[in-house]
Amino acid sequence: MLRLRTNPSTVLRRAGLRLAMVVTALSLFAAAVAQGPVLSPRSIVVNPIPGFEVDVWLDKDPSGRDAPGYRIGEDLQISVRPSVDAYVYLFSLAADGLVEQVLPNRYDEQGRDNFVRGGTVRTFPPSGARYTFRVSPPQGLAKVMAVASRRPLDVSTLASFRNEADFASSNIGEEAFARALRIIVTPIPSADWVSATALYYVGTRPSVGAYGTLRVDSDPRRGEVYVDRTFVGYTPLDYDLRPGMYDVEVVAGGRSGSERVQIRPDRTSDVFISLAPRTGNLEIQANVGGARVFLDGAEVGVIPSGSGRLTLRDLDDGTYELTLLAPGYRTLVQEVRVQAGRTASVTLRLNRR
Repeated sequence: MLRLRTNPSTVLRRAGLRLAMVVTALSLFAAAVAQGPVLSPRSIVVNPIPGFEVDVWLDKDPSGRDAPGYRIGEDLQISVRPSVDAYVYLFSLAADGLVEQVLPNRYDEQGRDNFVRGGTVRTFPPSGARYTFRVSPPQGLAKVMAVASRRPLDVSTLASFRNEADFASSNIGEEAFARALRIIVTPIPSADWVSATALYYVGTRPSVGAYGTLRVDSDPRRGEVYVDRTFVGYTPLDYDLRPGMYDVEVVAGGRSGSERVQIRPDRTSDVFISLAPRTGNLEIQANVGGARVFLDGAEVGVIPSGSGRLTLRDLDDGTYELTLLAPGYRTLVQEVRVQAGRTASVTLRLNRR
């Protein structure tokens, strides 16, 4: 929880971030698509096709990908950086689901202004602040979530300022928080918002992590990815999951492919699904109707009278020996190349004997 300490003997307890905010000045008071948004076990709510990025990390893990452990009573700093000018919202969810809104807040000038220039790092508490975030119970896995939007958001359903508190908070829990946030961002164009999440453990970090990573790529890319029939984003994709077995399907260009994957804690499981066409077509234009057509010695058709055009479909990618035979005409032999996903065209003229 957050604690506001105005002097060594006065402590105000508040639910929320489950951190302790210790104030060093007596006069200060407590102050924290395409497919639509995706619910992610690690990141809560994810934009599958964002137009920009936001990074959030803790002082013990600048990468933002690990889940460091913090001892109870240890100080913690949160940093955030959008890639473009954006309104940034920071939330912390404790292990028991209590929510604290870190940004915007009413505590100081930096906390009131949540418009952040692209590429600018904002850290809480900021340098020189007269407070700190101090980790306190309950123990377990906690999350810090950043939401960046090109337009201001109404996040009052996620957390509210109570009793003139400087940091908004709520007891809605992680599941309700995710549902409410999804409602907030669904009407916004996918290019205009993005989210990111950093994890940390309160107390001892377990030897086995809570999540593993599914890394999915495909050919062609931008395929829709489904995990156990639930849409989770587009390839290439990193998606964090609880350990276990999952059915992964990728759909692109009218094709689909699937694979069953085991997710292990603290490890990345790679999946590559090729959806590229494996066959091509061959269009043959000839001047003699009724001419017999052979590929690599096997008869495959006859040149139609009239149009003089024969199309051979679903040929394996490769090079073929094309032969045309017609009574009264010299045999014509020519090498042709068929490429997957394409139609090769040849125009041939048979000469009389």
